[in-house]
Amino acid sequence: MKTENLPFAILVAAVAGILQTFLLLFCWAYIAAYVPYPRWFMALGVQGVPLRASVFILDFLTSVVLCIPAALVLRQLRPRNWPAYLIAAVIPGLLWQYRLFFQDPSAFHEFGQFIPGIVSALLVLPAAVVLTRAFRPAHA
Repeated sequence: MKTENLPFAILVAAVAGILQTFLLLFCWAYIAAYVPYPRWFMALGVQGVPLRASVFILDFLTSVVLCIPAALVLRQLRPRNWPAYLIAAVIPGLLWQYRLFFQDPSAFHEFGQFIPGIVSALLVLPAAVVLTRAFRPAHA
């Protein structure tokens, strides 16, 4: 989108982020049911923290690949203000995914189990933007 209107560009970034969140949730419903690598790791005897770390890394990389279309949309926005666009794209999805925590934080006694999901929600789209910048130079 080649507009120089910053508020409109931030709105487009927020809509792209919301749509990306729903796409990720939809895709992960199927991926979680059919992906075999957690079972492979467990069959190899990987357990505990190494299992969770391995699955997190593979899930994170999968999410980054799924975020590439939204990253390409964000890269087309003008004026170039990627930090503002990333914030506008990431925050609505993060708030929606963790809305129950914000409504009743006392219900989440084991907050540490949510940290990988929060890290992933915050970083997959920025990682996809960095990846697209590395492999596709920005056009003037």
